[in-house]
Amino acid sequence: MLFLMAFLLSSFIFPQHNVQVRNLWEQPHVHVIFEGYTLSFTLKDINKALQLLAETGDSIYGLSSGLDTGKDYTVELYEGTGTEYLNTLQPILQNAVGAFLLTAGHAEIRNKKGRVLKDIIVDVGTLTKGEDEVVVRVQDPKNNHLIFWGKMKIEMYHKDLGID
Repeated sequence: MLFLMAFLLSSFIFPQHNVQVRNLWEQPHVHVIFEGYTLSFTLKDINKALQLLAETGDSIYGLSSGLDTGKDYTVELYEGTGTEYLNTLQPILQNAVGAFLLTAGHAEIRNKKGRVLKDIIVDVGTLTKGEDEVVVRVQDPKNNHLIFWGKMKIEMYHKDLGID
């Protein structure tokens, strides 16, 4: 009985793992500043992630970011849920698609010195009973500094962005 219970609980636990960050094929237009690191995403990836999120039944953020591809957008995010958001892009990145894109390795990440990170450590938290989101912490493998903190719908964990 104890073995069965441990097996059932283990299906909701996601271990910490390394993720190789892919080269972006398009110029990133969205830049997130977090603890001195810059995480850059393409609008194509953000919009695709929003479409995948909508497939899970989440209609809060819509099917597209609605951002202009001719502009660059920079936002600053902080660790935790008590953050006051100053624009609509901040909650989209922290609570909807940022963690998903990072777990998929779809970002360009620069450290405080401007060097591009090739790998990151992704720590997906445990799923709490009655919740459908997990906290995702992303760290720099060279010094274990936190470079992103956000949430992700558990149904997004195994979604595929498709071919770059």
